[in-house]
Amino acid sequence: MKGTDHVFDKIMLAIGVLLLTLFWMQFPAAPLADQQHYASYASPYEETNSTSKWTYLKPDKTLNPREVIRIQLKALQQNDRRDSGIITVFNFSSPRNRMHIGPINHFRILVRNPAYSPMLNFKSYKMGQLVVTGNTAYQLAVITGNDGREEVYLFILAKQRKGKYKGCWMTEGIARMESVRQTSLT
Repeated sequence: MKGTDHVFDKIMLAIGVLLLTLFWMQFPAAPLADQQHYASYASPYEETNSTSKWTYLKPDKTLNPREVIRIQLKALQQNDRRDSGIITVFNFSSPRNRMHIGPINHFRILVRNPAYSPMLNFKSYKMGQLVVTGNTAYQLAVITGNDGREEVYLFILAKQRKGKYKGCWMTEGIARMESVRQTSLT
């Protein structure tokens, strides 16, 4: 019986390694410096205008919450095979948020989840009114997909109080808002 268990364990290990390798291969590696998209971001304030590769855009004290959300939406709208848009959104994730979402490769999988996949390469977006209370900001964004369907997401940002991002607005979370279906009780 011990010999059978040992053979079974080896087979299961080989299958696990094979599945992990196949799963890993379906996601592209992080973009190389010469393969990234350039993004230009213009703000009403001269000091926040920038041209950079998407994956090089990172939190900055001069960016207000609305600018941070627009950068992330544009990055997701223009996401490429190398996931430069997803990496940009990850760059703007707060340290606290990163503890929950895990490393970048886990985040790349998470964004492809059916709840968030409409955010990739969508057609257009509209933003609602920004609500800032103290060091927290809330913003609704309505995303229109290439199929014409609209999805609503709530961006939650926090101004960082310590660490290397002190003073920067960063994303604490993005929640998909379920649409309310009207029903009749007759």
